[in-house]
Amino acid sequence: MIHGYDYRLVQFPSVVGQSSTWTKVTAIKEALKHYEYVVFLDADAMIPYPNLPMEWLFNYWDITPNTLVAMALDPDAPHNHDWNGSTLLNTGFIVAQQSPRTQELFEAWESCPTETRYPGCLKWGREWAHEQSAFGHHLRYDFNRSEDIRVLSCAEANGCPEVADTGCVGELVRHYWGAKKSVPGAVGDAILRYFLPQLHAVFYQNAKDLVVNMTEHGFV
Repeated sequence: MIHGYDYRLVQFPSVVGQSSTWTKVTAIKEALKHYEYVVFLDADAMIPYPNLPMEWLFNYWDITPNTLVAMALDPDAPHNHDWNGSTLLNTGFIVAQQSPRTQELFEAWESCPTETRYPGCLKWGREWAHEQSAFGHHLRYDFNRSEDIRVLSCAEANGCPEVADTGCVGELVRHYWGAKKSVPGAVGDAILRYFLPQLHAVFYQNAKDLVVNMTEHGFV
């Protein structure tokens, strides 16, 4: 509402044999048919500074016309490494830019568990970390032109203050995978930070109607 963006809560039926988290891949693929950019957030992810335009972040992160997707690194830990030893990219926050090659990426990602293109991907249908592991083990090495995938820092676009010891504090985008109970309070703080000043401004602008000075009416 602040920036004029469209918001959609998309509900897709789960595919038999796959975790429900895979539906985000289909949702983004379909949304890209109608939007130049799609910004996806998991249910436990949020933007801590709603007044900050996504366009500013795109510029800050150097998301260029050649960028297909942007995602943040996970914490650098053994369970977050792919078969090549590289740290997985977290799919709780995804920026996708419309292009034929981006559509190809999402179609390949969506069909990964069928193993028509990526042998060994079937297990990620159910095995953790599902579509995230599929992307990390397969897609990132297939779509690997210099600007295809913009890797964002874990400190800026993943994690939250409650898991600061991992190095992922969510400075610009927060993902509360380690403190899910903190989401309601964090969202409330982010909204109230901007809502209350506007509420005060409306009160001030209408003070003549809202403030009744009973002294002026003869009450002492």
